[in-house]
Amino acid sequence: MVIDQQGAHERILYERVLNAFEKQMSATQQELFPKTIELNTTDFALVQELQPEIQALGFDIREFGKNTFIIHGVPADTVDHDSTEILEGLIENYKQNFQELRSNKRENLARSMAKKMSIKSGTALTQEEMNNLIDELFACKMPYSTPNGKPTISTIAIDELDKRFKKYF
Repeated sequence: MVIDQQGAHERILYERVLNAFEKQMSATQQELFPKTIELNTTDFALVQELQPEIQALGFDIREFGKNTFIIHGVPADTVDHDSTEILEGLIENYKQNFQELRSNKRENLARSMAKKMSIKSGTALTQEEMNNLIDELFACKMPYSTPNGKPTISTIAIDELDKRFKKYF
């Protein structure tokens, strides 16, 4: 069994975000030094429209003049990341998903957040991290695919592996 770590982590985060939306409970970590983010007019209008949902994710953002927001807090599980980068990535992923999928706001934001915050392919994980990822993946409602429908798990039979390696001996 081969597991796509990025796809698996996207699935885990996606379901976690949807669950937080459903329960209306997302933890926010306040920024020690709030950050200012200036957006283009289109992105600013999009964030204004999505502000209740973005705040439900755990962001604490407030308008601050023309095309500008101040980020006072971020979702608690994102504190190791740059808050402006997270918000910008969330907006970009949201726009891309909207064009491709035409899903509702919350589902789109959940997909966007999961994609932005997931462990990237090629990132080395410890054995404990791999085990936790597998445990969390199989605790998901839909562990076999990413939020975009790509497989997270591929099973290769032993005889298939034997066939592939025998041609080298």
